[in-house]
Amino acid sequence: MSAPSTSRLTAALDRAAASAQPVSALLELTYACSWRCVFCYNARHHDVARLSGDEWIGVLDDLRDLGTLWITLTGGDPIAHPEFLRIAEAARDRAFGLRVFTNGALVDRAMAREIAGLGPLSVELSIHGATGDEHDRVTRSAGSFGEMTRAVDLLVENGARVVLKAVVTRLNEGSVDDIAAFAARRGVELRLDVTLSPRDGGDKSPLGYRASAEGAERVLSRLGAAGELRAVRRSPGETNCGLGQTTMAIDPEGNVYPCVQWREEALGNIRERRLGEIWRRSPLREHVTRISRAANDFLVEAGAPLSGFRFCPALARQETGDPTRASSAHLELARAAARARGPEL
Repeated sequence: MSAPSTSRLTAALDRAAASAQPVSALLELTYACSWRCVFCYNARHHDVARLSGDEWIGVLDDLRDLGTLWITLTGGDPIAHPEFLRIAEAARDRAFGLRVFTNGALVDRAMAREIAGLGPLSVELSIHGATGDEHDRVTRSAGSFGEMTRAVDLLVENGARVVLKAVVTRLNEGSVDDIAAFAARRGVELRLDVTLSPRDGGDKSPLGYRASAEGAERVLSRLGAAGELRAVRRSPGETNCGLGQTTMAIDPEGNVYPCVQWREEALGNIRERRLGEIWRRSPLREHVTRISRAANDFLVEAGAPLSGFRFCPALARQETGDPTRASSAHLELARAAARARGPEL
């Protein structure tokens, strides 16, 4: 079967948004993680009352009923959940498109073989530097670079599609070329991002690690040259993103959110109500959908460069207190992105 064209996929996602079909769900199996990244958005690294494997499998059944297509297993490190493989196999058996986010610390030869056997769309790992010293300074976990490297090599050896993700910060902005070379030597995709967010709960200290203006512009120029920085096309009355419509996140204790970034209020908890009821009957979900439309209309009115750059209402709310207003840092990124793209046909 051939892959759907971009226009067909866009039309399908538009229909999903119109019917509030959560096509993508991010499942945080556990907050447990052996890394302590200096800018991590997770405010804690332990679970209070973690969902069991049976509970997560019930969530998967409810997501299938809601029409979800893609599942991401994340954390913390999802492999730290004692029933990770059972949950992942249940996702595969229900024909979800599966992605796994892991730091790689628990990926030995046997685990790499098991994960590859699931046939995931991707296994995604973070890289924070081109050397052990640079990477481990960010993770505050001695040996983490070696663990990540071992995991990448084992997963590639077993045929898994590996993606490396680098958040570019003031700590590693001078090493982007070396990080790209690390990925190229292993034949894996590298995704670069210059976005940092406050911690869940409001602590804004991670924002202090943002890349310099020059460093961020170099990254955006690199993405522009690779054709990976297309301008966003907006029209009045549309929604800005999938917030409240096509995206969902569930934390380790069963709280349901309209996206992974929108954390101040939960739609509900799956231990109290079935997921379908939470999603379909939540006034908050409808409220954030209206916010997504208001954010889009603000951007349309603002014009270039803001209108052509990606925008996260949840992050805007964390930074400015208003989910429909861009921060000064976001505006600078939008300007840099416009310069990097240059004139588009």
